Amino acid sequence: MKLRSQMLLAAALTLAVPLVGWKSVKQLYGALQQTRIDEQTLKVANMRLALSEASDIQTAMSNARSTTVDSDWHVESSRYPIFIDGYDDDWQNLLNAPRRYQDQTLSVIADVRTARHGKRLYLFIAVRDQTVIYHTPPVLRADAGEGEQPDRQSLLVNGDSVELLVQGMQTSDGAPEWQHALIRTIAPGPVEVVRATDSRTVTGERRSAGLRIDGWEAAWVKSRDGYQLEIALPLPANGSKAAFAVVDVDYRGERRARWAGSLSPLAMARAYRTRQSPVELATGSLFYLSDAAAARLEPWVLPGGRARLFDIHGRLLADVNNLYAQIPDEDEALAAAGSSKGLWDAILLRVFAFFVAGDLPLLPESQGSPLSLSLSRERRATVLDDQPVTTRYVTDENDRVLGTLAPVGSEPRRGYLLFESNEEHASAYAGSELARLFSLLLLVSLLAGSGLLVFAFVLSSRIRRLSREAQHAVSADGRVHGLPGSDARDEIGDLSRKLSTLLARSAAYTQYLEALSSRLSHELRTPLSVVRTSIENLDRDSLDAQSTLLIDRASSGAEHLGAIIQALVESTRLEQTVQMADRQPVNLSHWLAGLQARYRQVYDGVEFRLSMEAPAELSITASPELLCQAFDILVDNAVSFARSGPVVLHLGLEQDRTDRGNDVPRLQLAVINRGDPLDETTLMRLFDPMYSARTGTGEAASGELHLGLGLYIVRMIAEAHEGTVMASHEDGWNMIGMRLPGL
Repeated sequence: MKLRSQMLLAAALTLAVPLVGWKSVKQLYGALQQTRIDEQTLKVANMRLALSEASDIQTAMSNARSTTVDSDWHVESSRYPIFIDGYDDDWQNLLNAPRRYQDQTLSVIADVRTARHGKRLYLFIAVRDQTVIYHTPPVLRADAGEGEQPDRQSLLVNGDSVELLVQGMQTSDGAPEWQHALIRTIAPGPVEVVRATDSRTVTGERRSAGLRIDGWEAAWVKSRDGYQLEIALPLPANGSKAAFAVVDVDYRGERRARWAGSLSPLAMARAYRTRQSPVELATGSLFYLSDAAAARLEPWVLPGGRARLFDIHGRLLADVNNLYAQIPDEDEALAAAGSSKGLWDAILLRVFAFFVAGDLPLLPESQGSPLSLSLSRERRATVLDDQPVTTRYVTDENDRVLGTLAPVGSEPRRGYLLFESNEEHASAYAGSELARLFSLLLLVSLLAGSGLLVFAFVLSSRIRRLSREAQHAVSADGRVHGLPGSDARDEIGDLSRKLSTLLARSAAYTQYLEALSSRLSHELRTPLSVVRTSIENLDRDSLDAQSTLLIDRASSGAEHLGAIIQALVESTRLEQTVQMADRQPVNLSHWLAGLQARYRQVYDGVEFRLSMEAPAELSITASPELLCQAFDILVDNAVSFARSGPVVLHLGLEQDRTDRGNDVPRLQLAVINRGDPLDETTLMRLFDPMYSARTGTGEAASGELHLGLGLYIVRMIAEAHEGTVMASHEDGWNMIGMRLPGL
């Protein structure tokens, strides 16, 4: 296992500390959470007892119990003013879905929405009607006789209209005060709301139909498939009876019998004239948030909590929402938040809250549940045996809360109380040492692990750097360039300094070996000269045949030894010449053609050919003298070993793949000839110094001495040009040459 992996494993083991701490903290937090559940359940039980004893709450719930949900209108409270213009722009943020009414023939459909703002009740009615007939005031002729004048109903309304019946305050005799309103218009725009039916007050005062009703306003606009009507009127009492009807006519003079709504126009007129009791009227009631119920809930709801009261049908009666209210003691916390300590605590708190709330993921925006103003039937069914039910969940508003649902009243049950506390509120964790303990354990472990990991990376990089320096300290030809020692006072620094000392000694020894040839040649020349002089001074005429043979052998050995000394000197000089040679651009095609012409003159009777497998304009930066010397050696070997056929001067271009997977161009400069096959051992040692593949017979036949330095010189020239040597045998042809980097 590598050092970095070992350090990474050690860093991972440090995470065991926060994991063990987290298990303990989670158990403690579970106990605290159960304590909060018990505390909230007890609080809801006290609230339920207080609400059960409040007469106004019981009255509101009893009124709701005596009605039916299908016919009632639940009026939503709007936070913003609603302007009467006939358009639904102000209704976009309201949650209540429209209630649909239609006649038996489905020729007219009405969608009704209700809302309140302040002390005003608002209705928005969207009517689908293919034929909209506007009211046309009849022309009264002065010369008309009896029976020729239009009837009173035609004068009041003769087109499409909307009628409303709303229960008002009771009069002194206990009878209800009704409002029967008629809305019709001669053209789209603001509409005057008038009385729809004649009536008399308790004092006998006559109220004629067609008179304007004070405090009412309306606007009628045309829509794509009918018309829209927006109405505002004084807010009736909670639980008041209300009804409406959309009357449709398709042509002038048609009988006004087709309608859609909650009560027929005739029943409205009868209830209005006779001041019928609301209990006897088969229509729904208006319900909206009760200010009295909200006032009862307000003292119980502290910052971070929310209480909602529902009737037996699940309709919202009161809502006190302080989930995001600021705690009075938070002023100091807000002031501390600007300091580094407050910021640090906030970070720790968010980390802890993330782990605690991990089992309640928030809803994505694309999957958010629709908001509702009622308590679902499924939620109400969870309350059994009049016992509160406390659970943790994510609300429709995407808040994590602890909610307690409890019934209000028993035998019969009158409603439901839902109390919620924000699990993410600052009060849930403020002062909790658990959050700080866990977060500190986690952060300290992360810092320790990160420190170990960084240390592992630094240590690994130092070792890799030392490895690269050691790799490049010795060149491919065995020359030692040295290694810079490190100043670090640790084991890696000691290793670097010891390697540097070792390589310095090796470099000194290499220099000694390089200078040894010059010293030996210098030291051996004097005794060799004495031997040669002595042999030359011998009188061969006075020697017998055996002595003459011995003298000839000694002379040949001296000549051989002198050649070896001269070759060593020339080899040393050539290495220095290769390193100091000047470089210049060389056009290889022209250069190779010149060599071909020269070799034809030198080697009479040998055929030389060119093999050009590279572009004619190809050039490299090199030393032409060194390249010529290398080719002289290669051609000399090729001519010596060639059996028959031509000697080919080859120039090629190939793609060489590097260790990183990149393709780089390489030039081939080689000499090709027919010759004996070369075995693997010969191919591997062909360019080594002092190695010769010539047979003794060949050397004796040629009368020349070969020390095996020729191809070694070719290798030095190739490496001086940052290239390599090559040798191969294929189909009776030997190829020996160099690979040089291309441009």
